[in-house]
Amino acid sequence: MSDGASHLAVWIGAISALGTLVAAIAAAYSAWTSKVSARAARDAVTEARQARREELAPKLVLEKDFLDLRFQWPHPASLNGEAVFLARKHWKDAAPAQPTFSLENYGQSPALEVTIVWELTDPHGAFKVPDQLQALGLSIQEGPGTTRDGAVIQSLMYSRSDGSGSALPLYHKWTTDIPSCSDRQKRTVEFPQHILNVLFIRGLQLGPTMPGDEMTLTATVSCYAVDEARYEREFCWKAVPFYHGEINPVVAYSHLFELPVHAKPSGSRVA
Repeated sequence: MSDGASHLAVWIGAISALGTLVAAIAAAYSAWTSKVSARAARDAVTEARQARREELAPKLVLEKDFLDLRFQWPHPASLNGEAVFLARKHWKDAAPAQPTFSLENYGQSPALEVTIVWELTDPHGAFKVPDQLQALGLSIQEGPGTTRDGAVIQSLMYSRSDGSGSALPLYHKWTTDIPSCSDRQKRTVEFPQHILNVLFIRGLQLGPTMPGDEMTLTATVSCYAVDEARYEREFCWKAVPFYHGEINPVVAYSHLFELPVHAKPSGSRVA
């Protein structure tokens, strides 16, 4: 074979090898782009599913249905002789009623196994009934039960002049269970009586002055969605119990101011 033919064969072989290399690179690139596209498609599907899941998640909001609280003892509507805990809807409300909250589901799916854990942060130490009210029949009673932490359960004793009476426990924590709350449904939730009892005795104890140490009521609302995902949200109020000295009957009061859960912008609110 001549030198020209040999060179031609070499060039043809080189071009063929280069074509094979280019084809391999193209195939590899095609496989990579397909993989990237498949991954992007999976991510898009996952993101869409997550967005839809968040869209369908229960959205529970807990709001109080009253302006402020009024506690009275004795009261003709009392069941067993304890104080009656009432609430005003507005400042001219002449017929205060039982204090309640509204739990509403603003989501597009039902909330299942709803639990509300109420906790009252109370920095005021031991319970104490003022001397002038002890003479009327109010006192702090110890036990006989204990909490899970081993602390003795205290109760506020409401004694009558005939020697009878009733005791209502003083709890700082209470749990309310609700089987479900459908989408766009509003449910009425009672204010836990035992926490109201704490606000009553604290009002009697603190008197007319606003305490420097803040009492905070926290309601932690948790639930499950249909897909068994769990959701939780907190709502907080500042409690301000007070007492102006009424003794016939004994009447105490409490404000309950809603507190922000998220941080507010710093600086002046008005200008």
